[in-house]
Amino acid sequence: MTYMVAGLNQLYDVKEDLETLKQNYPELSEQLVHVVSLTRQLQLKYGYMGSLLMDDDLPAYEPKFLRGSVLHLYQQEVQKLKDHPDIDQLTQVMQKHKDINDSKIFLLTLGAKPELLQGSQIMS
Repeated sequence: MTYMVAGLNQLYDVKEDLETLKQNYPELSEQLVHVVSLTRQLQLKYGYMGSLLMDDDLPAYEPKFLRGSVLHLYQQEVQKLKDHPDIDQLTQVMQKHKDINDSKIFLLTLGAKPELLQGSQIMS
């Protein structure tokens, strides 16, 4: 997948939208942090999580070296997030910033500073 190099202002816009999401939908935000953290701990690509959330094609991101039962548990956690009644709020943020790599959006969710992500190449 091809993405523009995210400018600092764009990253701050994403961060602001994520903060608004956190304030207005704390349960959704907490569940998002849970799934993003799980993605990181399992060393899965953030693009895989983004594809699952947005119902996109998976072949480029599908994990090849993860035990099926672990992958199934992960997919269940993502599904719980997708089943949240306010999931549309998150998908709107992701759609609004679709020109920014999922990795950067999810790293901002975990508290990364926009300055550290600006122009950097991060595996999706």
